[in-house]
Amino acid sequence: MFLVNIQEALGIPPHIALDMSLALINTMLTEYSYMMRERNRAMEDDNEDENGEYEWVELPDWDDPTKTNRVKKYNDVANFLGG
Repeated sequence: MFLVNIQEALGIPPHIALDMSLALINTMLTEYSYMMRERNRAMEDDNEDENGEYEWVELPDWDDPTKTNRVKKYNDVANFLGG
């Protein structure tokens, strides 16, 4: 699973990743994780509900039905699917 994560995140084939230093791979994955968090945070800021794209709804929690989770309900998912 670790080699699959490296290939998906960094594009490094498994046979090359096996020859690399674990510290180097860890540093690269940490940097990748940081960049993805920043990108997602920026996307959340851009996707504010200015155009009525989504609304927040409360749904019961699967593990504890007495609790609820707040999730986004999108009105039109075609914009997010690229169509």
